[in-house]
Amino acid sequence: MKKYMLLVCSVFVFLFVMFSQSFAADLVADIITKEGKVTRNGKIYVKDSKCRVEKGSTPIYTIVRGDKGLYWQVNSAEKTYIEVKLTPDMKPTIEEKIFGETGRKLVGTETVNGYTAKKYEVTAKKGKKAETIQQWFSTEYNFPVKVVGSNWSVEYKNIKKGGVSDSLFELPAGAVLDTMEVPDVLH
Repeated sequence: MKKYMLLVCSVFVFLFVMFSQSFAADLVADIITKEGKVTRNGKIYVKDSKCRVEKGSTPIYTIVRGDKGLYWQVNSAEKTYIEVKLTPDMKPTIEEKIFGETGRKLVGTETVNGYTAKKYEVTAKKGKKAETIQQWFSTEYNFPVKVVGSNWSVEYKNIKKGGVSDSLFELPAGAVLDTMEVPDVLH
C-alpha cells in the first residue's frame, strides 16, 4: 500500500514538474489531474520559491523548497519523509514556460473554469521525445489554469491569491528521515 501511495504522488509530481519552469506568486488552488482514465483531486500551495502539493485523501504530499534546493516527499501517516537535492527538471514552478519547451504558438484566448486565459500550443522535449501540449495560462493569476498532454491533463480551480502560511512548507514536527525509500520522482 505504501508503494502504491508513493506511486500516486509521484505521477502527479511528474506531471506538475513537466510543465513548470519558475515560481509563481503567493496562491492556493484545487488541482485535478488525469492520466488515462484515472482522475485525482488535490490542492496546491505556492509561495515565493516554495510549493506544496497534496493529493486527495492520501497521507503523502510533496514540498519543494527552492530556497533550500530540496525536494521532500512526506508520509504524514508514518511521520517520515524522503529528501533529495532539487534539480532543475524537478523544480515545480508555475510559470508560462513549460519545462523542456522547444516551441510555443499563441492560438487564441479562452475562458477555462471561469478564468480568461491565453491558449498556447507548446512543443516540449522529454528525453529524445517531443510532445505537443495545450496550455491555458491566466495572466491575472500568472498561473496555468489548464494543461493537456497526449494522455494526461492538469486543471486548476478555485485559485486564491495570498494568505499562504510559511508553515505549510516545513516538515511536520517529529518527522524522521526515511533512508530506506527512494522518492518516486527519481524512478
